[in-house]
Amino acid sequence: MYLRFSLIVLMVWFAQPVCAKSAEIVINEIKTKYKNTLSIDAFSLRYHFLNNVYRSQNYWDMQTPNRHMSIRSIDVDMVNKHFYDNDILYFAGGRLYDRVQFQNDTHSYFYEKNASTIGKGVLSRGMDNFDRALPYTLSNVDFLTIRPLLRESDIKKHIKVTYDNETNTFLIAHQDASQKTVKYIFDATTLRLKSLDQGAGGGRFEYNNVQTINGFTLATEVNKYYTGDSSPTYISFNADFYAIDKIDSDKLKLPAGYGPVIKAGDGVRQATKIAENLYVVTDSSARHNSVFQVNGDEITLFGASPSERVAKQTLSLIEQQFPTKRITSAFITHPHLGQIRGLKVLVEQGIEILADAYSISAIKAYGPFAQHIDHFKFKQIEHEQVIQGAQFYILENMSAKRQGFVYFKDAQIIFQSGFMHIPFDNTIATVIPNYTRAFIHFIRENDLVFKRIVGNFNNNNISVEVVDKTYEAKM
Repeated sequence: MYLRFSLIVLMVWFAQPVCAKSAEIVINEIKTKYKNTLSIDAFSLRYHFLNNVYRSQNYWDMQTPNRHMSIRSIDVDMVNKHFYDNDILYFAGGRLYDRVQFQNDTHSYFYEKNASTIGKGVLSRGMDNFDRALPYTLSNVDFLTIRPLLRESDIKKHIKVTYDNETNTFLIAHQDASQKTVKYIFDATTLRLKSLDQGAGGGRFEYNNVQTINGFTLATEVNKYYTGDSSPTYISFNADFYAIDKIDSDKLKLPAGYGPVIKAGDGVRQATKIAENLYVVTDSSARHNSVFQVNGDEITLFGASPSERVAKQTLSLIEQQFPTKRITSAFITHPHLGQIRGLKVLVEQGIEILADAYSISAIKAYGPFAQHIDHFKFKQIEHEQVIQGAQFYILENMSAKRQGFVYFKDAQIIFQSGFMHIPFDNTIATVIPNYTRAFIHFIRENDLVFKRIVGNFNNNNISVEVVDKTYEAKM
């Protein structure tokens, strides 16, 4: 009888939370664990990350979604609200997107080292950019992302701790100043952060592979999940971390030769005639450009659906200018998000989608269209097919498995989207993708005489001279 009673007592004892402690004790233990990091006011972080670009539909082949790699260097001064962020993004096919943003006491700017999108222009980010960017940066370092938790003044009111003996972890639910609940899961033995869940819209992060770098112990692999993704949206690998006194002053100013600050577009889309029955649609920024061709009572669009907003504006403009004519079709160059995001607006107007076989299959596979895809009308376009004087070319390149452009022979005008990335100021990038050179080689080899190339983005008047300079630039 005594033995049986003892076994029951032992079973009850083992069933109890072996680590149950008050929230105040737990927070103090974590502070002790990370005491050598609490005085860090400025730091440098170097890491690279893989971007699951399937999420944004910018893959090379929709059947084998790929990840793009970025290498990032960030310096942050949390006291003075200064930062320098250099992100080098490597796209398929050799495109290099080398971008910088920084904030000092008076300015917050964005510019490109490679000049592939905005040239030598500069974007003003606003002095609240530090506060917007800091949470994303801190989420890469486990002992920095828990700072709000360790600085909570009313622990009893805003922090709850729950233990899980089966996984040897404890969950801390923290209600922050905005009344949002952030959930942290720690290993109960090591007090290392295992995951962070910021709730709807905030992302979930998993911290793995703990190593010591320059005297600081941190997770070197961070898996980041956004918008309900089942696989990591980003996978970050921390390579270097160290505390600094301040950021190098040269990093907090624009390099020589950059400017002016690019003003936001006025949003007023206008149609300008560029040849007989051919019009370009754009606003003052030339960020989004499309073309339409008038064929009797019918109109065909090219590049009109980068977003639902732009698609609606374009349709409205054309209907006002040509009220007696009907928009019947729209050509999609390739199935990246910047070309297809606004398609639903066109389809709702009964507009037929012109695209190659691969692009059609990718559009059909795009999740947001699933409930409406039965209403899409497609017409498959073949390489070198001519419709109403417009000749279509469908090429395979390293940016998209199939990508098309259209040549208006009589007007000597080409419309293209992803083959050339020419900034508004016609700056030639320091590194040119191999698919851009292949495109230029193709139009030369096929004697496509042109006087103007309309780019879907950033530049709608690319001259022969700029094309020649681009071809001669470095790959």
